[in-house]
This record gives sequence, C-alpha cells and structure tokens, in this order.
Amino acid sequence: MSSRKKVRVLLLKNKTVPIDKYELECRSKAFEPIFVPLIKHTHVIQDFRNVLNTIPNYLNTINYIIITSQRTVESLNEAIIPTLTSEQKAALLSKTVYTVGPATANFIRRSGFINVKGGEDAGNGSILADIIIDDLCTDIKACPPSELLFLVGEIRRDIIPKKLHSKGIKVREVVTYKTEELSDGFKRFIHAMKECDEDEVFSDWVVVFSPQGTKEITQYLGDSNRLPGCHLRVASIGPTTKKYLDDNDVTSDVVSPKPDPKSLLDAIELYQRHK
Repeated sequence: MSSRKKVRVLLLKNKTVPIDKYELECRSKAFEPIFVPLIKHTHVIQDFRNVLNTIPNYLNTINYIIITSQRTVESLNEAIIPTLTSEQKAALLSKTVYTVGPATANFIRRSGFINVKGGEDAGNGSILADIIIDDLCTDIKACPPSELLFLVGEIRRDIIPKKLHSKGIKVREVVTYKTEELSDGFKRFIHAMKECDEDEVFSDWVVVFSPQGTKEITQYLGDSNRLPGCHLRVASIGPTTKKYLDDNDVTSDVVSPKPDPKSLLDAIELYQRHK
C-alpha cells in the first residue's frame, strides 16, 4: 500500500503570488496541490497609455471600469499604475469596478479600489453584464452618456460587450495583458503524472481552468491508454470549460458551481465522500 495519503489536485494554472487561494483551499481540505503552468502572461501597457495620450482627461470622463481577470489587476499593479501621475492614480482608484467572482473582487479591493460590484454575485460574464444593466439602465433614459472601460486580455470572449451594446451602453476594450502557450506545458503535465502510484486508493484530480494550452492534455485525458496506475478524475472550473471538454470527449466528474477555490474544492470533496 502506498504511503502517500493525500489526494493530489493538479491545477492547470500558474500559481498566483504571493498567495494562491486554490493552494490554501486545497491544503485546508488535506488535498495536495500541484501547479502545472501551461501559459505565460505578459503585461501590455501601450494600449492603456494610448487612450490616456489621445483622449484628454480620459480618467475624469468615465465612471465605470469592468475587470474580469486577476491578470488584469496584476498588470494594473505592476505595469500601469506605476506610470501614472498621483492625480491619474487617484482618479483611477475612485472608479466603480464591476468584476466576476469573489477572488478577483478581493484582489481588486486589495489594490486600492473602494467601490467594487459584482464579485460574489457574478459567477460569469453574462451575469455580470445583467448586473451592470440593472444598475445603470433600470430606466433606459438613465443610461450613462460616457462609456465603460473594459480592461481585457488579448484573448477574450465578447459576451459582456454584446449584452451592454444591446442596451445602448458604450464599451471601450483596452488590452492589459497577453498570454502565450508554453512549449513544454504537456511535458510538465506528464512529469507530474509519472508520480502516480498503482496502489493509490483515491483518485488524483486534474482541474481544467481554460482551454488555452490544453490541446495535448485533453487528448491524453480522453485516451484510454493513459499512464498505468493513474486513476484520474477531471474537474472543470465552469460550464464553458465543461463544454470544451465535452467537445473533446473528456468527461468532467465535477463542474465547479462558481469560479472560485471554495466552490471547486467543496465539489471535489463532496464527490470523494460519495465514492
């Protein structure tokens, strides 16, 4: 019998620094977190600077910002805000920020933004768009005349802009970071998998957060000829990722009801108890 007692959770994501909430939640439930980075993030500040340079007093003309990714907040903190004047920084941090999920909401608050909405009540972009519409357009005549600033990654979905545009709300999308797939992502994954033990009682878990960088991994997960002794279960972070896995013949044993660590690990723990 193997001496390894903890169930390992392979998280297909970069570890957030200085604190990763998924790691903390895993350890609180006696799971062993293993991070498998598949992509790298690069800050992009030029688009933001271009807006400030071409539109006079831009930060004084908007009241609302949309942020749906912790990577955007990292780009703000590490690359964009340090280039602002004290007046520009104060103007930026005074804006109402709409965001998705409690983890990103907390990250935004720690960055100095005071008025953060959505968060815990917005599990995805579609729900967040509905919250924005309810806030700003209960009466269509009250819709804000100025646009909303949407800080995004180079690769993003258009659910939020489409919904807001349908209500006459203008949205300016500004790229704050880009992502690139790591060439050795699959090799990293297989390296982690080779530590599997045939005598392990419980299944190890693979958590898929996004389709990006997972092509070879999904082929592996859907293949019956996996490494011997690896009793894998698959968890997806939400319905969009689940659909991607479904389309690639990979069954999600667990779908996190919300895109946050507690929801994910509670769902995995519940599955474990009933197996």
